[in-house]
Amino acid sequence: MNMPTRNIFLIAAVTLAASCSLGGPTHDETISRTFPAAGVHRLDLREVNGSVDISAGPADSITLVAHVHARGQQPDARKDNKGYFETNLDGETLVVGRRNERRHVGFPFVFSTHNVSVDYDIHVPPQFDLELRTVNGRIATRGVDGETDAVTVNGAIDVESSGMRELRAHTVNGGLKVRFMQTFQGANLKTVNGGVVAVLPPNASFACDLSQVNGDFEASFPLNIHSHPGSRRVSGEVNGGRYDLRIVTVNGDIRVENGAGTMAVPLPPAAPAGSTAMPAMPAPPAPPAPPAPPHGSWGT
Repeated sequence: MNMPTRNIFLIAAVTLAASCSLGGPTHDETISRTFPAAGVHRLDLREVNGSVDISAGPADSITLVAHVHARGQQPDARKDNKGYFETNLDGETLVVGRRNERRHVGFPFVFSTHNVSVDYDIHVPPQFDLELRTVNGRIATRGVDGETDAVTVNGAIDVESSGMRELRAHTVNGGLKVRFMQTFQGANLKTVNGGVVAVLPPNASFACDLSQVNGDFEASFPLNIHSHPGSRRVSGEVNGGRYDLRIVTVNGDIRVENGAGTMAVPLPPAAPAGSTAMPAMPAPPAPPAPPAPPHGSWGT
């Protein structure tokens, strides 16, 4: 067999293998569940493909709506959630999602997983703690004031809370936007490819450490600039610097905004050594003195 003919057969074999391993009928399901919230204080969600939306709801119940799109995996009516994901109560934690994916081997020796994505829309009591993990999908939370740990690989993270507990939000490919509506108790925000926007209330007391490679820094809080030779970092304190705000990105801008509505302005470059305050604006010139009255005139 000559070389061109052999290459054609190889391409055909690989194409056939891919179609066998990724093919199969598709199924779309919407699964709704309700759980009592008594004695439950934490949500632990682990997913592979799909978005995660968490919102504050009534204090006495947890509601879940999951939109499932599956190829190659049949629904199993004998199992909870038709076998697509798990919902278990482990002490004070509601565990949701998929821990392990089944794998099979297709000809010729192509390993693949069932192509299943699950988009979650969950309402929990406002004081719930959240631990959220997905690989391919965005994460968004609204009005949940417990401690939050959100991690994805390919997707953005968008968090809005009162700021009463600490926040950790990490992604690789996606931007981060977080809003603390009432107070601030600390945050660790990290991405590789994406910008980061953090909105803090005017009374927030924080010590910031902002680091990036490609992008700009902007802030609407008065910051002192500290130089860090060999890196692009900005650090400083606001209102006493009580809680840590750590932000890291490689490719993207960093903005720290004042929730009162003050516009963020670009920060000047870091000083070459030590730490210095941001340069003050020059004082305006004094107004000219009024002309002296004519000689011999009387005042009125």
